[in-house]
Amino acid sequence: MKTLVATLIGPDKTGLVRQLAALIRKHHGSWQGSAMSELAGYFAGIVEIRVPAEHSAGLEQALKALPDFQVQLVEGQGSALRGQQLKLTVTANDRVGIVDEVTDILNSQNISVKNLKTDSHPAPVTGIMLFEAQSTLTLPHGQTLGDLQSRLEALSDDLVVDIELI
Repeated sequence: MKTLVATLIGPDKTGLVRQLAALIRKHHGSWQGSAMSELAGYFAGIVEIRVPAEHSAGLEQALKALPDFQVQLVEGQGSALRGQQLKLTVTANDRVGIVDEVTDILNSQNISVKNLKTDSHPAPVTGIMLFEAQSTLTLPHGQTLGDLQSRLEALSDDLVVDIELI
């Protein structure tokens, strides 16, 4: 078996995920994991695919031939990261630099980001723009949750941090 990681970006339209799923199946591939979004009128996705080695070249060609898409493929590697998995949610008044500030703290503690989803939206009552980030992290052995939470909450008075072990 071979693992491929495909990144795709192209104009958003109905049926793109179905088209991708059918193409992967046609080439004997197995959809393992993905993250997909519509951003500013474009579909952006990343998909991990396991495929028998004898079918990988055909799948790669078919993916690269998708009309209107920019496709990049790399062969997957096993993850060497070990440690406790965490789910982190951060909510704050939206401002410039918040992702940089949060990821700086994560990096300083050698914490790996497995996935990250962010959004900005108006608060229900006040209409003030709120920033929300949800992520899965790998906390290395020896790091403590309390230290991570206190360092993140020290960024600003309006920042709310929720961490749970998974």
